[in-house]
Amino acid sequence: MTQLSLEQAQEKVTALREQLNKWADAYYTKDAPVVEDATYDKSYNELVKLEKEFPSLVTSDSITQRVGGEIKSSFSKVEHAVPMLSMGDVFSKAELKEFDERIQKVIGHPVAYNAELKIDGLSLSLEYEAGKLVRASTRGNGTVGEDVTANARFIKDIPQTLPVPLTTEVRGECYMGKESFALLNSERDAKGEQAFANPRNAAAGSLRQLNAQITKKRDLSTFIYTWVNPPKNITSQHQAIDELNKLGFHTNQTGRRFESMDEVFDFIDEYTEKRNSLSYGIDGIVLKVDDLSLQNDLGNTVKVPRWEIAYKFPPEEQETIVREIVWTVGRTGVVTPTAIMDPVQLAGTTVSRAVLHNEELLKQKDVRIGDTVKLHKAGDIIPEISEVVLSKRPADSQPYQIPTKCPSCGGELVHLKGEVALRCVNPMCPAQVEERITHFASRQAMDIRGLGPKIVKQLIDKGFVKDVADLYHLSAEQLGQLDHFKEKSIDNLLTSINNSKENSVELLLFGLGIDHVGAKAARLIVEKYKDLEKIMNLSVPELTTIDTIGETIAESMVAYFAQPQARKLIQELMDSGVNMGYLGTDEGEITDNFFKDKTVVLTGKLADFTRSEFTKKLQALGAKVTSSVSKKTDYLIYGDDAGSKLTKAQQLEVPLLTEQDAIAQMNKNN
Repeated sequence: MTQLSLEQAQEKVTALREQLNKWADAYYTKDAPVVEDATYDKSYNELVKLEKEFPSLVTSDSITQRVGGEIKSSFSKVEHAVPMLSMGDVFSKAELKEFDERIQKVIGHPVAYNAELKIDGLSLSLEYEAGKLVRASTRGNGTVGEDVTANARFIKDIPQTLPVPLTTEVRGECYMGKESFALLNSERDAKGEQAFANPRNAAAGSLRQLNAQITKKRDLSTFIYTWVNPPKNITSQHQAIDELNKLGFHTNQTGRRFESMDEVFDFIDEYTEKRNSLSYGIDGIVLKVDDLSLQNDLGNTVKVPRWEIAYKFPPEEQETIVREIVWTVGRTGVVTPTAIMDPVQLAGTTVSRAVLHNEELLKQKDVRIGDTVKLHKAGDIIPEISEVVLSKRPADSQPYQIPTKCPSCGGELVHLKGEVALRCVNPMCPAQVEERITHFASRQAMDIRGLGPKIVKQLIDKGFVKDVADLYHLSAEQLGQLDHFKEKSIDNLLTSINNSKENSVELLLFGLGIDHVGAKAARLIVEKYKDLEKIMNLSVPELTTIDTIGETIAESMVAYFAQPQARKLIQELMDSGVNMGYLGTDEGEITDNFFKDKTVVLTGKLADFTRSEFTKKLQALGAKVTSSVSKKTDYLIYGDDAGSKLTKAQQLEVPLLTEQDAIAQMNKNN
């Protein structure tokens, strides 16, 4: 770089900043990185060196001068009283030794360090007043973060109340364990959603949810390692962690205090070997001056503390050759590509397959049959192709041709608006039929009692049903061949199937399992257009005239009914006597009653009705049934074992009705 002129250096700096800003936006703001950490680090360090050599080129908006990402979200902003800084990175033991030498030069003598595992997660601040959690926030840009208090209350290892009434702030890492990370990505793949690239982005994407109920479903954890304002008797980092643990915070107990760099290097070697066996992801070792007073003396730069450094593990990769790309159909119709490769040893296991997730990723990486690729494990668990080794690509290589037909049924594959996944929307696709029939029979849909997943599987295995229309042609003789099915079970199931023919058509529309068309969307569509035969022929613009029905739902509906197989299925259902019309009452025709235009929440165990049945009865009276209690709630109807919703309703002074009270009000309208 010393050979560059100032003008050449300026061009290089500008290009690097532009590229790094794009990568950082994808990583920090969208929680969807587009390059490997090692690639980002290489470009970032190149920029650091250029700015060091040409100090006149350093500007305040350079990515080297700021922490984390810009705040581009709907969360409330939090200004950190003490900035949440980033950490400097080194990539070799030699650089780590240089760090120690700089510290000794400033302090004037050798120092002890606390070595800690570098958790692959998202920085999190927790603030307490008189021992009560009052605010949780992300790092953001270091000065201003996002208020994620509502979500943090659903992370099980975060204490909501401390054993002593402290007013204090602690910081640490919010992370997702390997097993939970793998499960979450598996579920997202099945739904055709973009998989998270690593545990850090999975944790960030889960914590930074506007709907706290989604955070609740994600298995997030924390490791707390920084006490912003510790009591005066806390004088060292290792002591701070011990005391935080006694207060009930989840702390990582692998950290150790060392007085020599040789001991530090042994610790690095130990966890380089152990990292794959840990239940959570780590990407390095953090070294902190143990003495808190020395930390204070050393201070910070504009971006990083001078008293700590992160040693980053080198990426563990193996080269292998792609022999085949196979496509599989998930239970929701999403078609997923998987690379089949020559087996290699990676992170302690033999790997020969790597999921490519979707067509977009396959094209982006330009993976071809016969390519030599670099393979690593995302989050130390999921095999992933990092890049193609272009220098080893065969001379006769051809771009991979994306399939247009479903590998299971041969139907046309489609892209729904807003999705990256290819999808088979054929309702007769064998790969999807079991899930579709189970959904069709569920309580929120056609409510066919006694037809659970195990019975559905038997019916399919015996060849009695191949689609939902076949349910209406089942005989007592056929049901008698099922395991543990006696006369009463047979009569009950046949009665339930026959009764489902009389359902209002919104239940049928939801029961068809059209992607993105939930129970609420089905009801709104049916309330306006009344008849399924008419609904089948609606266009996207016609559907999107309905409030809350967007293009994603509309395009999914149109794509589904464009399938000849879908129309054939509807005709078979009609021929079987299944109702195709709306049985509800137009909103304008609903007579005045106790529940009309009221917002109602149900909670607890109901005795006389299922939750679904009670909801339908309330909606028929013109009530709006919601899932959460707020100041706008008109009534909370509760049954036995009512929990937090009842407590919140009492706090907000929402009027309460027992199940029997509500039924009595309903009966007044009969």
